[in-house]
Amino acid sequence: MGAYLDLLLGKAYLSMPGEHYNRYRQELADSGRERLIHYEVSLMEDRPWEHLRDRVYPSFARYLKDKSLDPESPKGVIVAVFRGATCYLVKGEDFIEVFKEMEGLNPTAYHFRVLRWLNL
Repeated sequence: MGAYLDLLLGKAYLSMPGEHYNRYRQELADSGRERLIHYEVSLMEDRPWEHLRDRVYPSFARYLKDKSLDPESPKGVIVAVFRGATCYLVKGEDFIEVFKEMEGLNPTAYHFRVLRWLNL
């Protein structure tokens, strides 16, 4: 497994069989607790870091902007990462931290990267 996968999956606060994800979402909705936004990422195939860096993260930033959320601090966002038969739930803020750590970016450099993604 690539270093980024170890880092990303290590940030998960919950993992479950992928087939249970829809039931988890329904139970969460039925509970009436805080409304969370979910973003789904499939890593079923072995994808290199560059795939996430160049495709997934820019799409994530645009998705957050479209939802009127801050792409640099996605509070209340859960990223569901599907890897093999398992779903890993990662807080949006932790998902962003993986990017910054992998790319060696400080918050200012990350800010400019987000601006570039949003202007594509």
